[in-house]
Amino acid sequence: MSVSAASISGPVPHGGGVRHGLMLGVAVAFLTVVGLVLPHGESGDSFREWCLGHALFFPLVLTLWAVVIVEGLAGLTVTQDALAERLRRLVLTALLPPLRMIVATSKPRGWLWLPGMGWKPVGEETSEQLEEKLALPMVILTLLVLPVLGAELTGGETLENHPRMAFATHLTTCVIWIGFTMEFLWMIAAAPSKMAYCLKNWVNLVIILLPLVAFLRVLNLFRFTRMLRAGRLLRAYRLRGLWARLWRVVLLFNLLERLQQRDPAKYCASLEKKIEDLEEELAKLRTRLAEQRGKMPQE
Repeated sequence: MSVSAASISGPVPHGGGVRHGLMLGVAVAFLTVVGLVLPHGESGDSFREWCLGHALFFPLVLTLWAVVIVEGLAGLTVTQDALAERLRRLVLTALLPPLRMIVATSKPRGWLWLPGMGWKPVGEETSEQLEEKLALPMVILTLLVLPVLGAELTGGETLENHPRMAFATHLTTCVIWIGFTMEFLWMIAAAPSKMAYCLKNWVNLVIILLPLVAFLRVLNLFRFTRMLRAGRLLRAYRLRGLWARLWRVVLLFNLLERLQQRDPAKYCASLEKKIEDLEEELAKLRTRLAEQRGKMPQE
């Protein structure tokens, strides 16, 4: 059941587009900086090390982080939501600045500000509109995995002898990861049931989390660089390659799934299946209601 503006407590929010647009840019910038240093495969090691070693890298990260925190503190007095709810949003954005794309202390509960769409109520209707708007761009973005695979096959297993190709491959995979992360955040924010959306789109979640898991392994690599002669670092590097291949496989699976959704016949079949599931759930609810009414004392 979709959620309409009338079913949400409080008036429809107005204004704030400039503020939320600027903070969206800050959140995306933070996400981009993180994406550049994540290991998305066996390419981009030298560029990632250059970023982490650059004098401006950590000051840039801290500046973007501080902007999110300061804006969150300033937004505590904007809405009339409960103080505990506003503080919860502040903690979320302070811990994970990219969440500022969808969460803000100045955002009324039950509403989202989306670029190009303005204020929208959280619910099925907004989720469907957002999914339709993002469908084609995400298919195009997912197709980028094909030239990435081609570059890796052409350039060799590690692309060590092709630095420019390795750099382009790393940037392309960064763009893919950033796009998937942004889509997931927007879609889960608009979804009426967050857990149901995660279960339905677990592949997208895997695509986002795999580089983060691999990054933890990279930290261990830096910690144990002196163990290269003992072979432990080499084994860890090969294991990271397995993570990278798994990420590619999941991306290809996601691409096939998205292409199937673009097929009208298959899309209609999926809608029919969704209607059948809803009708089955409605029948169960009616049965339970009848059972409960039967237990009530008769007047």
